[in-house]
Amino acid sequence: MTIGVHEFWASVLIFCRVAALFTTAPIFGNRSIPKQVKVGLAAVLTLAMLPLVGPKVGAAPADMISMITQIAAETAVGFCLGFMVQLLLSAFQMAGYYIDTQMGFGIINILNPFTEQQTSAMGQFMYQLAMTLFLIAGGHLFLIATVAGSYVTVPPGGAHFSGDMSGAFTAFLGQLFVISVKIAAPAAAVLMVVDIAFAIVARTVPQMNVFIVGMPVKIIVGLLTLAIVLPVLAFVISQIPMLMGTGAQTVLQAAR
Repeated sequence: MTIGVHEFWASVLIFCRVAALFTTAPIFGNRSIPKQVKVGLAAVLTLAMLPLVGPKVGAAPADMISMITQIAAETAVGFCLGFMVQLLLSAFQMAGYYIDTQMGFGIINILNPFTEQQTSAMGQFMYQLAMTLFLIAGGHLFLIATVAGSYVTVPPGGAHFSGDMSGAFTAFLGQLFVISVKIAAPAAAVLMVVDIAFAIVARTVPQMNVFIVGMPVKIIVGLLTLAIVLPVLAFVISQIPMLMGTGAQTVLQAAR
């Protein structure tokens, strides 16, 4: 099998976008996955997409600046797509942070093995829950389908970022905050009622040490509330695939 200059150049552009996606996307971008595995999977997907995407690639650039520019643009597209999905899972972690603050767990930090960063206990639980639901819903397959379908909107070497990329991410972040509030709202509302109740007790019975009594009560009430509303979160979670598709399309439109 003879590989010409055009096929080699098309392979380089496809590989850059796919490899960049695997660097920032959840699951694939996990630091526990060896780099050799990521590179190998990116190479396999590149070979699989080459017959379909290769004809869309233009002629190889004649100068070094154009070549570097196109490679950098393809890498940026992959980074943006993976980072967009990573932000979506971070909405669960943000909800966990807020619940921890209400429960009193905000001062407890543990190491997140996926991001290698300090996070709160409930934030870690919610992030693990999001990762599990992401896999159950076939999110890893969605990522592969997204990078394959991205060539319809942004062909290889055709990324110019002429759109408002910052505006696209700003609008997407606004939707993430809304989802985060929806996830944390039930537990936060119940814990707020508990705070108000203990505030009334502190005024009526000043001899009681409200801090000592209230801390374990808030923890128990918060955990019970979260356990009860977990099935209800299915309604919020059902919006995630649609939001992922909308976010990916918005990012690709801005990258054209």
